[in-house]
Amino acid sequence: MNAFCEYPTEAGQLMVKVDRYRVVARFARLFPDPAVFEDQDHLVERYLVQCGLAREKAFYLYQDEDEIIPVDDSGKPAVASGTASFRFQGKNIVAEFMPNASLALEYYDFGTGLSPEDHSRLWKKQRIGEMAFQIRDLAHETRTLNITNVSELYEIMKKQGQATSLSSIELAKVPEDAFRATVAYMKSQLRRSAEEDALEVEVYAARDLSASEKSSLEKRLTRESTGSTVYVILSKPSQVMKIETR
Repeated sequence: MNAFCEYPTEAGQLMVKVDRYRVVARFARLFPDPAVFEDQDHLVERYLVQCGLAREKAFYLYQDEDEIIPVDDSGKPAVASGTASFRFQGKNIVAEFMPNASLALEYYDFGTGLSPEDHSRLWKKQRIGEMAFQIRDLAHETRTLNITNVSELYEIMKKQGQATSLSSIELAKVPEDAFRATVAYMKSQLRRSAEEDALEVEVYAARDLSASEKSSLEKRLTRESTGSTVYVILSKPSQVMKIETR
């Protein structure tokens, strides 16, 4: 049986300033380009790297949603209503398109070093994959988030020397519309640290788990989760913890 250790409160809190952006891109013809419709939770990252952002800086960009639904000018889900020639992977193909379709992209910058003016400049290039678009809206605001110091939490868990360590943290003070992006940012930070030490880390928001998965973790920590609970599991490669579902 693996040994488990709980560290719910030892790590300190950090006040982190982040920039939130909302971009509305309107396409005269939106074709089924994988650059838009595949791996959508990294669409902003792909676009900004394509436009010149250093790949190592893209690590600090996180979207609010993992699914982006095109809408028409009335705000209803866009539908394909025509076919036309479309340039894809160096070839012209005939494909369906959605006319006058817009994408609303919301994302957080946790530390690329780009200013709002830099973001605006990159979006003005107005091309994703092979498709041109127009910017209909570009809004920016700076927020301060109160989050757990993940570097400190990681060091606390690692120093225990256990085969598998389990911890829970609370993001109760993080706004709802920033919750998913904050969890993704923390997960990336923890994974970077774990990779350097040849360890593995798993991060789960309690709200995303099934009832049985959540119950399994709650039993190990002898504490009920909340809507803002995030679980962190640090393991040696051969000791990855399985969440029980019975």
